[in-house]
Amino acid sequence: MSNEQTKVAILIDSRKRSGGAYQELLYTIRRIKNEKNDKIKFILIATSKKLNLDLEKENFETYYFSLNILSRYIAYLRNFSPFVRGIKKFFFFKNKFESFLKKKNIDLVYFVGPSQYSLYLEDTKFFLTVPDVSVRENLEFPEIVNSSEFHRKDNIFQKSLPRALGIITNSEIIKKRISFFYRVLEERIFVISHQPSSSISNFNDIKKSKQDEIRKKFQLPKNYIFYPSMYLPHKNHVTIIDALKILKSEKNFGNLKVVCCGNDIGYLKNLKKYCEQQNLTKDILFLDFVSDDYLPYLYIDSAILLMPSLIGPTNIPPWEAFKMNKPVIYSDLPGIRDVLGDAVHYVKPMNPREIAQAVKKILQDSNYKNDLIKKGNIKLLENEKNSNFSSFFKIIENFRRYQKTWS
Repeated sequence: MSNEQTKVAILIDSRKRSGGAYQELLYTIRRIKNEKNDKIKFILIATSKKLNLDLEKENFETYYFSLNILSRYIAYLRNFSPFVRGIKKFFFFKNKFESFLKKKNIDLVYFVGPSQYSLYLEDTKFFLTVPDVSVRENLEFPEIVNSSEFHRKDNIFQKSLPRALGIITNSEIIKKRISFFYRVLEERIFVISHQPSSSISNFNDIKKSKQDEIRKKFQLPKNYIFYPSMYLPHKNHVTIIDALKILKSEKNFGNLKVVCCGNDIGYLKNLKKYCEQQNLTKDILFLDFVSDDYLPYLYIDSAILLMPSLIGPTNIPPWEAFKMNKPVIYSDLPGIRDVLGDAVHYVKPMNPREIAQAVKKILQDSNYKNDLIKKGNIKLLENEKNSNFSSFFKIIENFRRYQKTWS
């Protein structure tokens, strides 16, 4: 068995070409292509037809697969109903997901982020990525406490993590939180650090025509503060508005602007109303989610990446800013200094005056700004060198060794 090829399915359970899960997928695909391991064959499975079409461009064997509600319920019962589990050999209804995997000769499944499909596996082994455990520790925010999506993730974690062969996360502090909240041995949890998104990693040449097109399309100001993030309360856009109001009351900062971009699920209207109350409607540009080919140009025209998020510790944008030679102001959250070191300017995320002072220092002190950029470049190189992506293959190799004993 050890000399045979192991077939691993990478499954992404998402309907959008955006967000951390999609970037995680692209990064994983990129690294797999570089490894060229003949003992392992990878295929891609998407639960969205649109995403499946996108993935077909990656030169992998790619499939679209989706279960209807009844099939999901049957698969769930076969796995978690004590009564059905006891008689499932005689249970008339089959698990269509397991049947699909067996038909494709899949040995192991990797879930790129929380997926309901991990609950439907009976015999096939799996591992998965867990980006954070905010549903267990950030109960101050309505989008977490009142969100069916966050509670769905928690249910997945409770039932899937103890059964997973391995769990991948992005920092040591998240590793410890996963172990604590879901009672998983730390030896089964592997840290693979964040990397810049694919559009930033692959960006080399500035196309002036493209840059002019984007400036005109979005009516971009010059040298703005940039914040790429979903519009949610815990992303803390409100404190950026407060900090900008402080800055604009001071000499030399009257023309300073902020540009934000991201998906909106209903909170953006509150931010726009707050901007209006603060007389800053013309000073903050709220864009929708921008496509990958636009994102590098939004970084190019910016002066600073500002991320005062209240949930962390880590996100992808700091690594993007390092790649694009931009200084970073970041929330001083537990565990973040172990990840980003001295490559960013840390602030208390709920203190607008401290954020305003950080912006002033970077804009007025070119030596300090250049020093941050230099440290960011060094940190990015260190991160690429020590990303620990080998852990991804370690999980698979461990599986291969144990698989040998089955036959």
